[in-house]
Amino acid sequence: MNPITPYFADIHVHSTLKSYNSGYPTPKCTIWDDITHAQGTTNPAKLIHKNSKEVAKYSQSNFYELARGNVRVATVSLYPLEKGFLEMRNLSKAVTNARARDEMAMVITGYHIDAIRHIRKHTDYFAELNAEYRYIYDQQGTSPDGKYSFQLVNNYSELEKLINKSKNSLGIVLSIEGAHVFFDERMMSGKLSKQDFKKALTENIQKVKAWEVPPFTINLCHHFYNGLCGHAKSFSGFLGVGLLNQVKGLETNLTGFGIKAMKELLSNNNGKRILIDTKHMSLSGRKELYNWIRSYNYLSKYDKIPIICSHTGVNGFKTMAGSLLQPDNNKKISKSHFNRWSINLSDEEIKIIHETGGLIGLMLDKYKLGGGKFFDSIKNITDERKLRDKYAEIFLDNAFQIVDAVGSKSGWDIIALGSDYDGAISHVDFYDKSSTIPQLYQDLVDFLHRTRYGYTYWHGYTPEELIDKVLRKNVMDFYARHFV
Repeated sequence: MNPITPYFADIHVHSTLKSYNSGYPTPKCTIWDDITHAQGTTNPAKLIHKNSKEVAKYSQSNFYELARGNVRVATVSLYPLEKGFLEMRNLSKAVTNARARDEMAMVITGYHIDAIRHIRKHTDYFAELNAEYRYIYDQQGTSPDGKYSFQLVNNYSELEKLINKSKNSLGIVLSIEGAHVFFDERMMSGKLSKQDFKKALTENIQKVKAWEVPPFTINLCHHFYNGLCGHAKSFSGFLGVGLLNQVKGLETNLTGFGIKAMKELLSNNNGKRILIDTKHMSLSGRKELYNWIRSYNYLSKYDKIPIICSHTGVNGFKTMAGSLLQPDNNKKISKSHFNRWSINLSDEEIKIIHETGGLIGLMLDKYKLGGGKFFDSIKNITDERKLRDKYAEIFLDNAFQIVDAVGSKSGWDIIALGSDYDGAISHVDFYDKSSTIPQLYQDLVDFLHRTRYGYTYWHGYTPEELIDKVLRKNVMDFYARHFV
């Protein structure tokens, strides 16, 4: 069975993170290079390496990886590392020396230790953002071996032309993860008045909109509080047991500064609109954004704003209120099929995203797709084929939940792939990097043909058509409508 899809699309990868941070002041690697994480020499670094085995310690989405996987359309998310990642807590006195802390961060991120030390001292996210942007912008063109090329694209027309021009060309859409990136040294000093802070925030947003290739989407927040919007709990496992502190700002609303940033980003009057990606926003912050966009779309029938959540899973709750009836902890997901945390989408949210003609990217973090009940069901499986089938099931169950929530065939139109490769995820077994996406396609199609799994949700589509929609077509259709 040969794939009918001519290529694949992934709406959330972090291709620049390891390579841009491969040295300081000058990166040692290009965006094409394979990079393996250093293990460190201190005992704490070795401990965190041992206890994070499910996080890939190598490049997952460098541009050769994208090319090997025929992932010719990729949204690369720029991300200056938040300070919260470097403020590890609950460490014994034995691991509080500076080198041990820096090596622990190095092991998890894959950054060079010189870059870690620079980030720890640096107090200008905005300067880091611009430097990362120049890093990828200046490398446009041919790969080191001369076989492939990539271009940052400004709109769907440029993307379509590039894709049709050569089968060895990659079309790269830019995004940003976390609006902390707009904070420059003045803003982080704590010395600006509210008025001057708001002015600086507005100016920096406008500067990004004036880039040669501005981002198409941005997340208002990421893992830690930035004073714009509260975040959802995202860390579990070794990192989530107290090593990284997400308490400040957890599940709080949009602030006045956050509302200002949202309006500036979504405006068409100060440059191209940058869509808000809801991933990582607190549930209360998402509710505020949904209400604002619904009101805007009601009044602006010819300029509707779609809602995008680029890398997520479903939580199986019918309503947003249900998502937070229990606190987000390990007990909440211990006996559930899906990951029930509020960072994932409820049926109510899925309907809202569908209503706006938005897009939902299913990520390839197995712990965001499945809950304890699912992992209990696979823990004794040793046969590779059976295990592949179980992972096909949980990926498809997330998709079926979206279709079921929408209640019609058009539910299939809003599902995409947002792998989050190189985002320090616990990747789905067998699909650890972009070059494995053709295998993911084949496994999903074969599984559906063999088992007719979830047939009532197919709505007349063939397995090839369904998986092509998720891994390519829906993204291109979305870009055709909104990436202008």
